[in-house]
Amino acid sequence: MLWPLWSEFLLSWARTRRYWFNTLANLGGSLLYFYAILLGFSRLTPEEARFLDPGPLLLVFTAFNLTLFTFQSIAYTVQGEAQLGTLEHMALARGGLLRQLLLRALVQSLFGVLWSLLVLLPLALAFGVTLGPLARWPLGFLPLFLAALGFGLLMGATALYFKQVDEFFTIVQFLFLPYFFSLVRFAPWMTPLPFAPGTQLLKLALTGEGAFPGLLLLAFVQALLFLGAGLFAMAWVYAAVRRRGLLGRY
Repeated sequence: MLWPLWSEFLLSWARTRRYWFNTLANLGGSLLYFYAILLGFSRLTPEEARFLDPGPLLLVFTAFNLTLFTFQSIAYTVQGEAQLGTLEHMALARGGLLRQLLLRALVQSLFGVLWSLLVLLPLALAFGVTLGPLARWPLGFLPLFLAALGFGLLMGATALYFKQVDEFFTIVQFLFLPYFFSLVRFAPWMTPLPFAPGTQLLKLALTGEGAFPGLLLLAFVQALLFLGAGLFAMAWVYAAVRRRGLLGRY
C-alpha cells in the first residue's frame, strides 16, 4: 500500500519538476484569475457591493478550487490514461485500477491543498481578508474532499466508458463556477445542496468560527453518499468495460 502511494508522490513531483514552466504559469494564471474577479467586485458601488464581502468570496473560491482539483484527479486521469493507451497498465497495478485511482486522487488532492493555499494567502493579504486559525481547516476540508472524490469517481466512470469526454467535462467545470458563486451568500435552504455544507464548513473553519453540529453531520452524510455512489458507479463500469473488452480502447 505504501509503495504505490509513494510512487504516486514521485510521479506528481517528477511532473511538477519536468514541466515547471507550465506549473508556474498555471499558478500565475490562477492568481490573476481570482484577483481579477475580486477586483471587479471591489469596484462595485457601495449599494451593489453591500452583499459581496471579498472574504467569503475568496474562501468559497478556495472550496471551488479544492473541489475542482479532486474532480480532475480522477476524471482527467482516466481520460488521459485512456488517450495515452496506459489505462490497462494502471489496471494491472497491485490492487487494481480503482485503488490506484484513489491513491492518485489522494496525492493530487494534497498537491491541490498546497496549490489552494498558494493562491489563497497572497490574495487574502492583498484584500485584507482576515483568516482564523488554520488548524481548523481539516474540519471543513475532509467532508468537501470526500464529496468531491465521490463526484470525481462518478465522472471517472463516465470517462472510463466513453473515453473522449473533454467537452462534457468542460461543461461540468463551467457549471461549477456559477454554482459556487451562489454559495457565497449561504442561506439555510442551501444546506442540502451538493458541496454546500462542506463549503460552508470550510469557510467557517478558515475564519475561526464554530461549526454547527447539524451542519457537520449533514456534510459527512452527504460526502459518504457521494463517495458510495461514486465507488459503485466506478466498480460497475469497470466490470462492464472489462467484460466487453473496452478497458483501453476507444
